[in-house]
Amino acid sequence: MRIPVALAFALLLAPAARAGCPPDCVAGGGPSATDCFVAWSGLPGMTETCADGEACDIDGKVDGVCMLGLQGCINVPGLGACTPAGLSGPPTVKPSKDPTGQALAAALAALDPAGSGCTPPGLALPLRLSLAGIKPGKSRLTVTASSGSRRDRDKLRLTCTPGAAQPSFAQNVQPIFTSRCAITSCHTGPPQQASGGQSLDAAVAYAQSVNAPATTGKLLRVKPGSIRASQLAHRILGQGLPRGGAVMPQGCPGFPPAGGCLTTEEIFTILSWIAAGAPDN
Repeated sequence: MRIPVALAFALLLAPAARAGCPPDCVAGGGPSATDCFVAWSGLPGMTETCADGEACDIDGKVDGVCMLGLQGCINVPGLGACTPAGLSGPPTVKPSKDPTGQALAAALAALDPAGSGCTPPGLALPLRLSLAGIKPGKSRLTVTASSGSRRDRDKLRLTCTPGAAQPSFAQNVQPIFTSRCAITSCHTGPPQQASGGQSLDAAVAYAQSVNAPATTGKLLRVKPGSIRASQLAHRILGQGLPRGGAVMPQGCPGFPPAGGCLTTEEIFTILSWIAAGAPDN
């Protein structure tokens, strides 16, 4: 199973940060003598569960991604009995293949390890989008900051849960079809001339999609209420494709979204619409 996670929306990078930790700065639970090596702001604690689009999601949008307000701060003065001594190098973040962790590591690496500073707020944690549905996204990270032989090891437990998505076909889904699919030599024009015999032009896209048999495989193009039984979902996720089937849009190499691929927000919008019963509104 491939997870549609893209570094393109993983961490908001902005000009580097302030010298001191923000007022809500907390130690991460490492040894008291080293707890100031790396500390945290923007979360209620080292464990956070946030619903997409709720107040904890700082972009305020139900878009398939929780943009957490987390900041990582290094060499924090005045934090308990710990005295900052400058780090030997940027803090490490594991697991190294977690895209959210990779983005956090990149932001921490942009700080001067010899000085005090914080990453900008904004760490993105996407939901898991697959044929199984829209599931919570989870990131379990261990951050280690070292100064000589001394270490501060903190554990972040982050979860993004689905918000209350209310997709509209006309306002949310059709614009994706129009800009990404109903283009020259693809799904535009009369159905008999369109790619795959399916036109996604605004006047016919709904009827050509919902409860319409696909031309390859045995699925419907869109089966209301079922992501797994909708070939459109297979196509945009690149999962469970029929023989000869290809990821859509054409030329999309798969995940993470790149080139002609849909963004995570676009995939989330379409899957949310299918899961909600594919309403014609």
